[in-house]
Amino acid sequence: MIARTFARRAAVIGLLAVPALLPATALAADGTGGLTLESAAAAAAPPVDAAAELAGAGTWTATPSTVVGTPVEITGRFARSLAGRFVRVERADPTGTWRRAAVAKVRTNGKFRARWRTRSTRYHELRVLLTPAGQADPRKARTATVADADEADTVRIVVLGKARATWYGPGFYGRKTACGTTLSAGTVGVAHRTLPCGTQVEIRRGGERFVVPVIDRGPFANGADFDLTKNLADDLGVSGVDDIQYVVRSDLRRIATPQNAPASR
Repeated sequence: MIARTFARRAAVIGLLAVPALLPATALAADGTGGLTLESAAAAAAPPVDAAAELAGAGTWTATPSTVVGTPVEITGRFARSLAGRFVRVERADPTGTWRRAAVAKVRTNGKFRARWRTRSTRYHELRVLLTPAGQADPRKARTATVADADEADTVRIVVLGKARATWYGPGFYGRKTACGTTLSAGTVGVAHRTLPCGTQVEIRRGGERFVVPVIDRGPFANGADFDLTKNLADDLGVSGVDDIQYVVRSDLRRIATPQNAPASR
């Protein structure tokens, strides 16, 4: 496979001029089956609005993005008359079922702070609910009642994974990738050992963000998790084996590829 062969090469390859990339754009298949970036009116990644209001109580915010292992902080300012009441932070699981994430108590100044730690790297939907007056700490009760749950505003935040990335491309243009696309200087995508071909992955580094598909298998050397096509690596500032942040975009439809290569280890 292209990625495995490239990983074993030690020769230094000159850079090729490629078109500038557009962050978080839509993708389209070209005539050869390769995948290239195409300008889009809106970014593929959903906008993160991490502020909301709970009617009759006040406003609250959540950390818009964090990396796995770092807790998401949820803070708010409610009416002082709600002091002593409990706030229940809930998160929607992949099936859409709301589950408790954290609990906090409204202080005398109306403020509250809660922390939620998860290892689930994806975009999450959160909401904040207020438990009835006089109800015991929801963390200790078997059940907890809340009012107007269906009316509560929600926010969308992202928990990113941490990974190491290398790059490949020059010397292999014109060849087929493991997913069946023809690699070229304009191909934009990543190689991964196990993610299904066409899976869309959001890659972030240095303030830049791109949503690209899995088009190949690899990498197989240097302890890297992703191989980036050369033009993608250039725009992200990846020149060797570098740190990136990523999230698999399970909310986006997989890009059609000519074939689906089996997972490699």
